[in-house]
Amino acid sequence: MKNRKTSRKEDKNTKKVLIIDEELIEDEVKDNKRKFTKGEKIFLVFSILFIVGCFIFYGYRTYYYYRATHDVDKALTLKEKLTSLNNIAYQNDGLYEKLGYFYYKGVDVNNYVYYSGRLFRIIDVSNGIRMVEDNTTTNLVWSYDTTYSESYIHNWLNSYLNTLKDYDIFLMKNNWCNDVVTLDDYKCTNTISDYVGLISTSDYLQAGGKNSYLNNETYFWTINKDTDGNVFYVNNEGNINNIYKKDDVYYSYGIRPVITLKDTVSLITGNGSKDSPFIIEELGNALLKDNSVGSYVLYKDDNYRILNIDETGISLIYDGVLEIEKKYSDVYKYLNNEFIKKYKREELVKRDYYVNEYSNNNKYDIVNKTKKTEYVTIPSIGDLFLNEYDNYWLNNYSDNNLGLYYTIDENKMLFADLSGNVHHIRPIIKVNIDMVVSGGTGTKINPLILGGVGDEYVEED
Repeated sequence: MKNRKTSRKEDKNTKKVLIIDEELIEDEVKDNKRKFTKGEKIFLVFSILFIVGCFIFYGYRTYYYYRATHDVDKALTLKEKLTSLNNIAYQNDGLYEKLGYFYYKGVDVNNYVYYSGRLFRIIDVSNGIRMVEDNTTTNLVWSYDTTYSESYIHNWLNSYLNTLKDYDIFLMKNNWCNDVVTLDDYKCTNTISDYVGLISTSDYLQAGGKNSYLNNETYFWTINKDTDGNVFYVNNEGNINNIYKKDDVYYSYGIRPVITLKDTVSLITGNGSKDSPFIIEELGNALLKDNSVGSYVLYKDDNYRILNIDETGISLIYDGVLEIEKKYSDVYKYLNNEFIKKYKREELVKRDYYVNEYSNNNKYDIVNKTKKTEYVTIPSIGDLFLNEYDNYWLNNYSDNNLGLYYTIDENKMLFADLSGNVHHIRPIIKVNIDMVVSGGTGTKINPLILGGVGDEYVEED
């Protein structure tokens, strides 16, 4: 008889020794194991595949809706977003492509970019992303019979560059036309390299001219002159014209700066519409001085924009005009005796301003001459954001003897009126350099909320 494998085990309750047949137990276990049938195996495989498929499907749907609700995009740069295949138009308004060159055409196009406190419109995408300010920002005479590089406009644009936040990080230089051209056959052989320029007549016509997003119904300069030396500009009806002077009187038109973003600029958020422009920089810094010129500010229930930042303080220009109207001679008296009462004097800094002539007599020179100082002042020719509103006084005069002081008229142009007439007032204040922000991002719909010196900054959700 074959010897069976046994083991001894003591029962804890009876203290008896049990003889266990281990091989018999193993045989019983094997007998109790049941093999799967072929049908059961197939069902099991399909069940596993179904569970894995559900996981993949619903996982993808979750990711898809997360992207839709959180504005996440595969494109890491603005250029990648703009030039994606599903963004190209083949008819009507939109972004067109021609041998790797992309340009916007028509009226209804989502090409808004918010950068450095200002709203721009993208013109084209090639070597960099060229874009133009949506509004005319100030008014100036071109100058006398000069090329673009020798004009007052070119000099002013060089100073404009310094108002753009981190321009060396975001912008690249481009070539700008410094030549005479014709509208029918645009050829420019003489160019200059700069960070900032103006729109060309070719750009304007390519976009659709008066039937395009570039027609903002204001007067503004182009960068081009014709073969007779006249400067081309766009009038308020969207037509290109070249009447830039009459005898010894030179006309002043609006300036719409053009800049070029680097191809590597990241897209943070936005879809390019006016309500949701492309955002390419982080917004809303804790100290007011660290925010962009042009950022919107809410201070003492009044809306402002940052006009200038220097070592002594931050100048804020009123975003609108006061409802009252005053003679020019009463403007400063009212501002520094009545209007100022709503503000804490310790939060304000006195601001220099200049009352000077702007006419052919002084060659339309905006170099500051007569310096004065007040807590509350008004704008001067050459300041930013002049053309956002109209019917208000400026500091400059065209003829002091006749009492003719400049205003901004309904066409957003300079208009000299008698100082005895009445117009609205647009205040400028200067606040302490250490003012802090308690919320907001600096856009028009979400302005920076300005607190007092030393107030604690509260991060927005």
